[in-house]
Amino acid sequence: MYLDRILGSKTKINILSVLTSNEDKEFIESELASRVGCSLSEVNRQIVDLVNCGLVEMKKVGRAKVYSINKRHFLFKALKILFQDLTKVYKKAAKEITKFITKKYKVFAVILFGSVARGKIRSDFVREPSDIDLIIVARKDDVKNIKNELISFINEKIFSKYGIVAYPIVISLEEYRNSLIQNDPLIVDVHANGEVLYGEKPKVFS
Repeated sequence: MYLDRILGSKTKINILSVLTSNEDKEFIESELASRVGCSLSEVNRQIVDLVNCGLVEMKKVGRAKVYSINKRHFLFKALKILFQDLTKVYKKAAKEITKFITKKYKVFAVILFGSVARGKIRSDFVREPSDIDLIIVARKDDVKNIKNELISFINEKIFSKYGIVAYPIVISLEEYRNSLIQNDPLIVDVHANGEVLYGEKPKVFS
């Protein structure tokens, strides 16, 4: 089958992921092999089908082969969607969680932290996917209900749609401020480096 020739191995998928995510860049074969995470000989062996079908362009510079994605190919747009930046996917999921909860409850802040906020999520989405780390600062009386509703929403909507796991930490405004005063390592890091998705980071004194 045509698609089997294109997506029939992990190496081909990784090659297409690298090239599609860097659509304006040309890769010397050794650089491409390094980015894909396999040997040069394996890249050159597997990429033949991609070149033959016109999806990948190849030219020679001296003795080296240089590869790039063919943006004019009819499959390019579909592959672009398939291999879109995972950080954007994770942040989109985080924003859906934020929208769901802020529509229903009075929330002071939703803060994204960890690998997604730093833009350093793990690239192996299947075997070792990153989690979405969120801190939700809410009214004390709402904390328990928010936790329960988020469990259902994430399981039914987020995981089924994105295959991503999220473990939001829901705390009251008082807990957040006290944790800052007590130099709790997690809250101090969130306060210093977290990305605000809603509201603003609470001040110690207001």
